[in-house]
Amino acid sequence: MDILVDNLFIEPDYAPESQRIPGYLIRSTARANVEDLQNIKEDNTRPTIQTIIDLLYAKSKNCPKNSDQLGVVIAIHGYNTGGANSDLNILPVTNEAITDGIWKNYQQLCKYVNSNALISQKSDSLMFLGYRWPSETITGQNIITSLSTLPFLLKVLLWGSLIMTIASVLLFFWFSSPMFVVPVVLGTFGFSIVFSLIILRVIVYFRDSYRAINYGVNDLVELIRQLDKGLIERCFGEVKSKEKAQNYWKQHPIKLSFIGHSLGSQVTTQAVRILSDVFDSDSVGNINNNKDGKRPSSRIGQVFSLGRLILVAPDIPVLTITSGRSNFLRSSLRRFEEAYLFSNEGDLALRLASTAANYFSFPAKTRTQGYRLGNVTVRSNSYHSSKLNKVARQSQSEYGIVNWKDQNLRKPLSEISSLLNYLEINVLNKVRSQGLDPANQEYHSTVATAIKDQDQESLADLFTYFDCTEYKDLTDYANVPNHNRYVMILDKQTSPLTFFEYLQLGWAYFRRNTPDVHGGYFWGKFSQQLIFQLAFVGFQEFLEFLLVTPPKDMGIEELQPPELEDKIVWANNLQIGAVSDRLRTEQRQIALNYLSWVIEKKQIQAVLSPERYHIDVMGEKREKIRSEITSKK
Repeated sequence: MDILVDNLFIEPDYAPESQRIPGYLIRSTARANVEDLQNIKEDNTRPTIQTIIDLLYAKSKNCPKNSDQLGVVIAIHGYNTGGANSDLNILPVTNEAITDGIWKNYQQLCKYVNSNALISQKSDSLMFLGYRWPSETITGQNIITSLSTLPFLLKVLLWGSLIMTIASVLLFFWFSSPMFVVPVVLGTFGFSIVFSLIILRVIVYFRDSYRAINYGVNDLVELIRQLDKGLIERCFGEVKSKEKAQNYWKQHPIKLSFIGHSLGSQVTTQAVRILSDVFDSDSVGNINNNKDGKRPSSRIGQVFSLGRLILVAPDIPVLTITSGRSNFLRSSLRRFEEAYLFSNEGDLALRLASTAANYFSFPAKTRTQGYRLGNVTVRSNSYHSSKLNKVARQSQSEYGIVNWKDQNLRKPLSEISSLLNYLEINVLNKVRSQGLDPANQEYHSTVATAIKDQDQESLADLFTYFDCTEYKDLTDYANVPNHNRYVMILDKQTSPLTFFEYLQLGWAYFRRNTPDVHGGYFWGKFSQQLIFQLAFVGFQEFLEFLLVTPPKDMGIEELQPPELEDKIVWANNLQIGAVSDRLRTEQRQIALNYLSWVIEKKQIQAVLSPERYHIDVMGEKREKIRSEITSKK
């Protein structure tokens, strides 16, 4: 196989007995450059894929039949995250060798998971995997490499244009003749073309994208295939029957969940797209009638089912959450049982670097469609705020679960407005922000209405959105630990950000990497809790646990409103075993109201998927609700 497995922790760094939820690092052996030699050294102490298989099989014995308790969460990092040691991907691991920032980040994430009160309760049935695909870091060496690998004709153009420009400028000042202006312009133009190509290579975005799609995706697919095959064989070794082994895993499916950050979201969605069974009858529509619904199962392979998808600052097209032929990822996204998106307007990495890089390749005729999914923001009033200019809207910010507060979630499914109506892209040079519906782009409308084409699955309604632009919380930033501050933007900044505010934010980010506009979600206390509890246990259990969590435990000093406090006390006094379905639903609605209040105090704007509300709060059947949402016109 083209992957290696390592324990995330090595004694004495972390005591094995305290690692109740095991964590492993999965590393692709693909090199940063195709010329680099593979030099894998034998290490019999290193865990293997079989180690993970044996542990998962042992955990399955602790889970009752036909339950969804057994789960594996895979975290996948983003762009510009190469290791300090060029041989890190292939050498045996020692305490001295762990200099990779991603490795350390995965260690911290696994420690958090093991220490979290809710997640650690499920330790007998959970596993954490940190996937390391072969990314590259921007360094000064990239400039030298970019110049040395420049093709001969481009070298001639670069240095020839530079020499011609300098000579023409000197001659212009010497002879004061306008005839030298033309060679100055031509030389500058030729130099600029080659210089731009060099910059594009130095930022390593295209190289990382190539490695993510061609190495990272394929190795992740192979990992899951080998786990699937190995778990069947492991069970077959005991039951001595392939049919019994297959039936065992039908009764003990392993829920596969993903946390994809930045370009890691691309790796995740493309891997699931490949793993999806193209011959699944539920995923094949009628070629002569695009209106036929396609509802593929969450099961992939013989062992796994897709559980929860957490996209954090995803570097994938904004069209991913819309419908229509141009959305090439819908076949994979609709297979997950739960889907969540964390985004913020101030993400300079996506708004500048990624958007500029994809300008060359992404087939769109409007600038808005070239933005990335991590740039999506939530509008506070989906029908009226679009009529306000940006200055007026700064005083109209509304935090909390927006579609819960405006009563939209309480409507029948057939009457609920599409969540696209709550989403937008803030565009700097436009008075109005841009909605996400391609059918309305030419009119620059900000209200995203129903998609006009025939193939019209409500894919956006399957996601829950957290707009963390103005998110304020205690953070673990190294330079200001445990400080209550804006996590994604600077103090006194508000959405929508102006051009000057972007300049201020960029200067602060590149000077001291604070605030972390692209990865701050993992530094805020509450956002950490949201991401990992949703990934490991899901929305329903997250809500139930939130109900018994006091505000102070989430860094909120303000007291709850008396009415809400009384309802929470009443809900917590209910005896769970004796609660009727009606009271249980009311209990979860109180928890949802509490969640909206907590999110409001954290200055987050959220839009809850109607699927989450009807399934996890109202207790309705998943198949029925998913069918109604995906077939809604």
